[in-house]
Amino acid sequence: MVQVLTRVTGGLCVSANGWTAFPSQYPDMKKRKKERGAVLHLVFNEFRNDSRVEKTCDSLSVAGFSVRVLAFGGVGLPAKEKRDGWEVIRCGSGRRLWALVALSWRFLTSVNGFHLVHCHDLEPLPLAVIGKLIRGGRMKIVYDAHELETEKMAARGSRKIIYKVMERALMPFVDELITVGERIADWYAKKYSRRKPRVVMNSPRLHNPKKSEALRKRIGISLETRLFLYLGALSPGRSVEAMLDAFSGCEDRVLVLMGSGGTSREGNRLEALVRERASCEANVFFLEPVPGSKVVEYASSADGGLCLIEDECLSYRYCLPNKLFEYGMAGTSVVVSDLPELREVVERYGCGVICSELTADGIRMAVDEWLVADVRTMGVRARLMAEERCWEKQEKALGDLYRRLIPKVRLET
Repeated sequence: MVQVLTRVTGGLCVSANGWTAFPSQYPDMKKRKKERGAVLHLVFNEFRNDSRVEKTCDSLSVAGFSVRVLAFGGVGLPAKEKRDGWEVIRCGSGRRLWALVALSWRFLTSVNGFHLVHCHDLEPLPLAVIGKLIRGGRMKIVYDAHELETEKMAARGSRKIIYKVMERALMPFVDELITVGERIADWYAKKYSRRKPRVVMNSPRLHNPKKSEALRKRIGISLETRLFLYLGALSPGRSVEAMLDAFSGCEDRVLVLMGSGGTSREGNRLEALVRERASCEANVFFLEPVPGSKVVEYASSADGGLCLIEDECLSYRYCLPNKLFEYGMAGTSVVVSDLPELREVVERYGCGVICSELTADGIRMAVDEWLVADVRTMGVRARLMAEERCWEKQEKALGDLYRRLIPKVRLET
């Protein structure tokens, strides 16, 4: 019985006194010294591939913080994982409910060992607030809204109501709020009558990738063929079906979709559709996602990058996708949807074409416009855009925020 409970909860066992931390698996969690600058990142997922959280942890570790990530356990994932200067602890396995129970217990039994909890998205925030109350308010909370949390696609119906009530009730306990874009920051400031949140864009680190032909070699097309790349989730609100129809029958251009449908029913449907179209159309290709470290290299193989987010919710309307910066870092110009943040970037830098209508005809017209534009100049400007918004500049804002919350820790940023 003890072995079963230990496996399910990710390192908990039962004693005569009730639940206790499993000492042999994580001996340092409860014995952890209360050192200045200990930070815990809470994520309610299996932490398989989250570039924003990884970059944040890297930056804070280099700056001198002791950093841990607490995540759900998953099939094939280690319970404890050492990264470069920080570590990941995964709790529970199997059903999400058991993983949530295990993670919550792990957090609440070790909360005294941390000075600050960094919540990624809204879902972990209630747990962080409980921890803060246990600490008598002495623990700081950073709420990192990766989207406009109460207005995203997943927040529909009763869930939307719950999210709104929860966020409003918990916001007074938040010491600092971070968002990924200016318009989302403005929205939060107005909604909750608080100081404008710090903006930390989800951009890649500055590096100089050589122009690669990896993508062309992989799918077997010539240098003369114009290659357009879509990176990201195959999910609703991304114009996936419209892109497929827009490229159908066009012999002078190729569409490569690199991503996955995830675990949702609609995502699986879209991935199946993409696979089907790729199998029967000569100029459409589907590729599995590549590791984050390889994304910019593959993007540099493309002539143009597609970022065609639909105006399906307020979070999408105000979005500033990390794929935009990844295309830019690769020196690849873009075709983007006509949303405020995307339009502002493209018009300011002249790094692409704006698609005014997200239909097959509208996308085809935008690509036609791209084909007759000065592509080389747009690529240079895309690179400039990415350089000016690279992660090295974002982490300075992050360092300023942590410096204010934990002033005794000196940050070398």
